[in-house]
This record gives sequence, structure tokens and C-alpha cells, in this order.
Amino acid sequence: MDIINIIFDKICNMDIDIISLLIFGVCIILFIWDKLPMATTAILGCVLMVIFGVCDFKTAFGQFASSTVILTIGVMIIGAAISETGLAAAIGAWIVKISKGSEIKLIIGTYLVSAMMSAFLTNSAVLAIFIPIIMGLSRSNDKIEGKNLIMPIAFGCVIGGASTLVGSTQQMTAQGLLEEGGFHTFKTFDFSLVGGILVILGLLYCLLIGYKRGKKIWGGREDESEYEVKAVNSEHSKIKMIIMAVIFAFTVVFYITEWIPLAITSSSAALLCIITGCITQPKAISSVNWNIVGRLAGCLGLAKALEAAGGTDLISKGFKVLVGDSISPFILFCILVLLVQVTSEFISNSTAILIVLPIVLSIAPEMGLNSYSFALGITIASGVALSCPLASSTLGMSMSVGYRFNDYFKYSFMFDIIAYITIIATVPAIYGLTV
Repeated sequence: MDIINIIFDKICNMDIDIISLLIFGVCIILFIWDKLPMATTAILGCVLMVIFGVCDFKTAFGQFASSTVILTIGVMIIGAAISETGLAAAIGAWIVKISKGSEIKLIIGTYLVSAMMSAFLTNSAVLAIFIPIIMGLSRSNDKIEGKNLIMPIAFGCVIGGASTLVGSTQQMTAQGLLEEGGFHTFKTFDFSLVGGILVILGLLYCLLIGYKRGKKIWGGREDESEYEVKAVNSEHSKIKMIIMAVIFAFTVVFYITEWIPLAITSSSAALLCIITGCITQPKAISSVNWNIVGRLAGCLGLAKALEAAGGTDLISKGFKVLVGDSISPFILFCILVLLVQVTSEFISNSTAILIVLPIVLSIAPEMGLNSYSFALGITIASGVALSCPLASSTLGMSMSVGYRFNDYFKYSFMFDIIAYITIIATVPAIYGLTV
């Protein structure tokens, strides 16, 4: 106990900006080590910030009631209700029907629909809807190979999820950091111009390069799928499907117009889903991925505590010493986009954002950088890492149909390069990198 007290006293006697950096560094190591749930690590970091006097309780834990967190919870419940009512499965079945057994038509239809759905719903939930449909079709039709279709669908889910503010959690993380730092925040469709370009390029890649490449990678391989096709429940109330479709349509309209705050739109739509019986309250609660919610809120709390203690200023000074004050904004942008895209291949996208984005936000005012453009490019880059199944839960889920770990690199590496070039070419040209 004496040793613990001595260590505690020595830490407490340090400057709070140093203590905040030490705690933040420990959390990053734990994120990368991945032995603890990410939410546990993030919340632990907030607890340590308070215990060691870096900040008060409200600073560290006030983010659990932030608009970003409320928005995220609402989006998850809406997505679960769409699945629960059978609306999503009906859309998928309709695509399969009109494709008439053609793999190319199926790729086009499922890719585009998965991209559009993932722009508003949880990406992994969208993929979960399509896997039983496609694998069931593959088992009943010798001309259809499930692996030729699931990879493009996973592409559509990931890239589509990066094309709107509410599509994926990394956008929510970036939004929270901008909001807490007092910077210009994103609107729902701010990601859609660059994201839309990437969605189109992704489809062309899957059709012109990926389709042939995929056949060479896993063609002729024995079925290694861990996925068992189960009977899909087709008994859904058409009235509830219609109600859910109306709720979702109005939700999208309010996302676009922003007549009321996004978090209020999201939570109101989620409440309507419960009130109208599209999903029960217990299922709505269980549909929320509380690990993601805890991770998001905890990471925002860590960033807020780091900023309040002056740790962010220390990071920015160290980074400026490393890159120099005279570095070109474009070169800096290219470096940071590459850094976050490569990092996101192996660790959580949100963690990559948490590492890179605070640096940009801390140096942007002094260097005259357009924080909005840098944040936009960095966030999109973190969301389109596709060469490793560790990059996202969506890609990890797709492994259940029989892909091997290195299949993702072989299939996707060329697109990762295309995505990188697209981001560094379009974002500076459209939005500018300086103010």
C-alpha cells in the first residue's frame, strides 16, 4: 500500500496536462491491445481523469448526455425497428426477385440498396439482413456463389455508412469532438458529396475489378462458411411495415431539413417506433449496442478532459515541432489522411479519429487551417478502410460466409488506394484547406 500511495502522490504532483496525456496514452494502448471492451477502457479513462484531479465529474461524464450520444442511440433503435417489422427483409427479397438469378444484377442491386440503407442505419445490421437472403439463394441456386455477392454488399455497407453523419460511429465521434471544441459541426449530408463519389467508385470497382478478382481468390475453394442458413420469418404485419416506412421517410426529411436538432429527430422517431408497436420497448433497449454508446461517450469525455487540462495543447506543440510550421497544408492533409486510413485497418475507426483529429483541431487556428475540411477528410478516410476484417465489425461479420483473413487485402487493397487518392483530390478542391 505504501508503494501505491507513493506512486499516487508522485502522479498527483505532476502538472495536470502531463497527467492527462499519461491517462490518454494508457487508454490508447488499451484500445490497441484490445483485451478490455472499448467502452470499459474509455469509461476507465474518464474515471482516472476525475480521480487524479485532471477535471471534474461533469467535464468527464457530461458527454454521456451529449446530443451525439442521443443521436446514436436513436439511430440504432430505428434500424432495429426497420428489421423487426420485416421492411428491410422485404426490400432485400425484392432485389433478389428482380435480379432473376444474375450475379451482376444482384451485385448492382444489393450494393446500391445496402449503401443507401447504411447511410441511415447501423452498417452491420444492414449486412445481417442480406447475409441470410444471399446465402439462402446461393444454397438453392448453383449459379449463385454467395462469396461473390457478400463482399460487394459489405463494401456498400461500409462506404455507404461513411456518406452521412448518421451512417457510422466514426462520424459521431468526429462530430462530438468538433462540437466540444467549439468548431463548425457537420450537417447530415455534409459527407454525401465525397461519400457519394466513393460509393459510385466502389460499385465500379466491385463490378470491373473485384468480381473477377474475387473469383480468382476464392473460386474453386471448398465451402468454409460458418454460416448456417435458417428459415427467415416472413410473417410480418403489412400495416407495421407501412407505418415504419412512413416514420423512416419523415425521419430522413427531418435529417435533411434540420427543422429540429438531429438528436431530437432521432429520439422522436425511435419513440414513435415503440409507440406504434413497430418494436417493443425491451427489444428497442436490447437493440442498442451499449458498448458503442459507452465507447463514444467515454471517448468524448476523454477528449474533453484532455482539452480542459491542457493536454491537447501539449500534443499540438509536439506535432508542430515534428512536422514544422512551414509544412504545406496539402502535404499535412495527405499525411493525416493516410495515417488515419492505415490506422483504421487495424483498430477501431473511432479510436483512429480520437488519435488524429484532436491534433488537427489544436493546431488549426494557429496555422490557419480549415478545421472543417481536415475533419471531413480524416473522418471519411477512417470509414473506408477495407483491406482488413479488423477495420470494422461489418467486415468482421462478413467472414462468417467463408472468407479468409487475407482475402480482404487481396480483394480491397487497390480500392483503398483509389479511395485515398479520391479523398486527397476532392476534399481540398471542394472545401479548401485554409481559412
